[in-house]
Amino acid sequence: MKKEIELKFKVDNPNLIRKKLKNQEAKFLGKTFERTIKFDTENSDLKRQGKFLRIRTGFKNTITFKRKIKPKDKEFKEREEIELEISNPKEMEIILENLGFNKKWIMEKYREKWHLKNTEISIDKLPFGNFIEIEGKRKEIKEMVKILGLDLKDGITATYWGLWEDYRKRKDIKDKNIIFRKK
Repeated sequence: MKKEIELKFKVDNPNLIRKKLKNQEAKFLGKTFERTIKFDTENSDLKRQGKFLRIRTGFKNTITFKRKIKPKDKEFKEREEIELEISNPKEMEIILENLGFNKKWIMEKYREKWHLKNTEISIDKLPFGNFIEIEGKRKEIKEMVKILGLDLKDGITATYWGLWEDYRKRKDIKDKNIIFRKK
């Protein structure tokens, strides 16, 4: 299994991050609308075991399995991850449902990806704010934090699902899905 190491930051001005990335001659990899469907059993067995199963459409159609591991330090979020490209997300959803993964949540976000100095930087717009996510090795993430003018102590190791849970409780939002609402 591949190990994923990342750190998120809430950002008020994503254009400032874009400008810094361009000044550093980061490679722009593209942007897309991503839709993620997270699966679990009726009893939330995966969540209780620190496991995560999703189908995502956007840059690619993928099925992903993640498992929490004990991080070497608390500064970063670390997971073991297996991700496969799939040709038909709808049919994969039917397979998972028939295997007993019938509890589902949806997350939508606009994501753009950049690559700089062995890190992948994602600028994400979600219904509850703008974030960046830096993925790479610890040392490279720390270097990228400095380059982008961020403070390591402001780093977020929570998932977007966890951040949404906190946000929806504060705002008294009932829906557990992270979706853009039509106005």
